[in-house]
Amino acid sequence: MKDQDVGSDALAVVASECEKPGMGTGSSDGEINQQNVLSSAVEPQDTSDAESIGGQRNTMSKKRLLISISTLSICLFVSFVDQTSVSTATPAIAGELDTGTSTSWIGASFLIASTAFQLINGRLSDIFGRKTLLLICLALMGLGDLACGFAKNAEQLFAFRSVAGIGGGGINSLVMIIVSDITTLKNRGKYQGK
Repeated sequence: MKDQDVGSDALAVVASECEKPGMGTGSSDGEINQQNVLSSAVEPQDTSDAESIGGQRNTMSKKRLLISISTLSICLFVSFVDQTSVSTATPAIAGELDTGTSTSWIGASFLIASTAFQLINGRLSDIFGRKTLLLICLALMGLGDLACGFAKNAEQLFAFRSVAGIGGGGINSLVMIIVSDITTLKNRGKYQGK
């Protein structure tokens, strides 16, 4: 509804600008570029966010930001530990499940699923919400890791590592998205570690 009002207001401004004397189609002195009028009419003339960068008006208090960043850091840490800890246990897992030459799939199945689902999880978070999807990804990674512990053969292990990879990839991308949502553009690099 608001978009329709902005669009109709923009058209009214363009129409009023074109009706000014000397602004006809054949005027060489005061010919107006209708595209510039339209773009300036669509942009709001609100200057109350002049001090904020990027127009972000809602900022969190220091305490809430510290709690949020700490929680997101723990989520990211769990995902990174899951990715790297399997590499130290791979020889024991390969010997127990007799994976043979397909041992590399223990890590590769996680990374392939993680990479494939990072963009999908980013878009799903736009639809269903960041917090909801982050919790779903944490649950997927936890369930996938739990199922890996109960795997009876190599194929089950690879499949369950893929499920954990879907959750891990979602956590990696969603944490960065949430950090960019809760911090201002000016401070974003500081909180994302850049």
